[in-house]
Amino acid sequence: MAVNKNTLHQLIDRLNEPTDIETVYAVVKSLVEHDDQSWYWTESWQLGEHEADIDKVAGRISQRYNSVDEFMKDLAPAPPKDPR
Repeated sequence: MAVNKNTLHQLIDRLNEPTDIETVYAVVKSLVEHDDQSWYWTESWQLGEHEADIDKVAGRISQRYNSVDEFMKDLAPAPPKDPR
């Protein structure tokens, strides 16, 4: 759920308990300090994480690779066969 600053301020103003305010502060501070990873918490990314978890439980996963090179080699298309 994306929220603009005005909406965030309105939500914070509705908090009553000091512990709630401290919790919100900690979350916002963490997002600001780790902004390079904020994409992970977007709704669309979390939906993909949920789908991946479902696939894992259902056994729809690929083999385990020992290296990135091994994985990339497996992704590369096979060269075309010589028609001769």
